[in-house]
Amino acid sequence: MTVIDDSGRLFGRVNVYDALVVVVLVGAVGAGVLFVDPFPEGGDPAARYATVDLGQQPLSTAARIAEGNGSGGALAVTDAYVGPGDGEAASVVVRVRVNGTLVDDPAAEAPVFEFGGEPLRRGDELALETAAYDAEGEVVELGGSNATLETGRLPVLVEASVPPATADLVDRGDGYRIDDRTVATVTDTTIASVGAGNRTALLGLSLRTVRYGGATYFGDRRVLVGQTVPFRTERYALSGSVTRWGNASLPGEPATATAVVRVDDVRPDIADGLEAGMVERRDGTTLAAITDVRTEPAPVVLTSEDGNIYEREHPRNEDVYLTVDLRVRRTDDGLRFRTRPVREGSNLLLDFRTVAADGTVIDVDA
Repeated sequence: MTVIDDSGRLFGRVNVYDALVVVVLVGAVGAGVLFVDPFPEGGDPAARYATVDLGQQPLSTAARIAEGNGSGGALAVTDAYVGPGDGEAASVVVRVRVNGTLVDDPAAEAPVFEFGGEPLRRGDELALETAAYDAEGEVVELGGSNATLETGRLPVLVEASVPPATADLVDRGDGYRIDDRTVATVTDTTIASVGAGNRTALLGLSLRTVRYGGATYFGDRRVLVGQTVPFRTERYALSGSVTRWGNASLPGEPATATAVVRVDDVRPDIADGLEAGMVERRDGTTLAAITDVRTEPAPVVLTSEDGNIYEREHPRNEDVYLTVDLRVRRTDDGLRFRTRPVREGSNLLLDFRTVAADGTVIDVDA
């Protein structure tokens, strides 16, 4: 008996060509190869644009995600947004061209868009398999003819509590970068000292955001008043609460005011360091300037052995009265110096670098 007869049968039983097809299919399944035809029989070829939230991705993966990435011709990335994620991860959203089919569905009012033989809808998972990376995410928008994401720059005012060392580093123009992408920039800074501990920083930020589903996101965080957003550079990291949305400036109008500030019970060496002409500056702008200094002995209260109370002059310490010109903002709630109110009885802290004065406003003229 011949191995292959004149009819192409193997051992006279199985057609050799059929046997080869079976062998190829079995080998493909054994190797884990699965081919999904984006254009199954039936329906008309069609393309849709989908916005896909790929969620948290390693920085190495985020750096490779860009316009032009393809997945077997069925999917193509047409735009990408990278924003801050948790820790060392980045949040990635992409716009994808999906090549599928429109299939008539008797139960639907219009043809249904399918990909890989299945309907593709908002909320479905979509996998990108490219030569550079594999990623999977949720379809958050589907439809439209726009190949680009709705990205932009959103100004916000953020309030953060930061250590003094961090407060000294924050400067206008600082940028938050993820690889070669600048995702946020400091446009303005106002730092208010709070005792010897943390300082309140008001930062004007320009955030690179992405918008989908009727909401605006910075990375994976929806940007809303009261929500927290992160900011970091190579030198410092902080997070703060959004106090103004769409506006990065402090409320109110710039103004000047003259205040008399009483600093109680000051040691002589500190009192001698406060002089007319001293100024407090920030980013090259003069915020406060001493125009006059007056001192008088600090009072001290004594109790005698018979229980009588006497007020006497302290033998060394002094009360210091500073007349200062302040750069303030006039708001609906009154004057504010940096972030603090300026009115009679309010506390005011002035930082002249070589010496600081923490006193009480006893008079203000604006």
